[in-house]
Amino acid sequence: MPVWKIVEAANGFDRARKLLIAAYIALPCSASAQPQNTSTIEAAPPGRPYDYVVHVQNTYDYRYNPEVRRDRILLAGRVARPFCPKIQIVGETKFKTEIFGLTTGKPDYVVYLKCSP
Repeated sequence: MPVWKIVEAANGFDRARKLLIAAYIALPCSASAQPQNTSTIEAAPPGRPYDYVVHVQNTYDYRYNPEVRRDRILLAGRVARPFCPKIQIVGETKFKTEIFGLTTGKPDYVVYLKCSP
């Protein structure tokens, strides 16, 4: 076998090895990231007048408009239903995500829920 073929094969293996190492490093990072365009629920800190904090998605979806209060509350209720069968809306907050007028982003919406007995 000529020497140039051995060197060429070694370069191919080296390139594949580098690609596998890069994938090994990059894939776990993307898997642990917060999912985009989803709603999340978390327990409220102790001493608050509400039990759950629901971060509702801020992107449009089929039959969901994040700018409509009723849609946000319905989505928060659907997200919280497995944890609490009867919910009461305590309030909601809108967080602006723009950076000093440099970038405009969609606001983040948070709905506060209390579990009714």
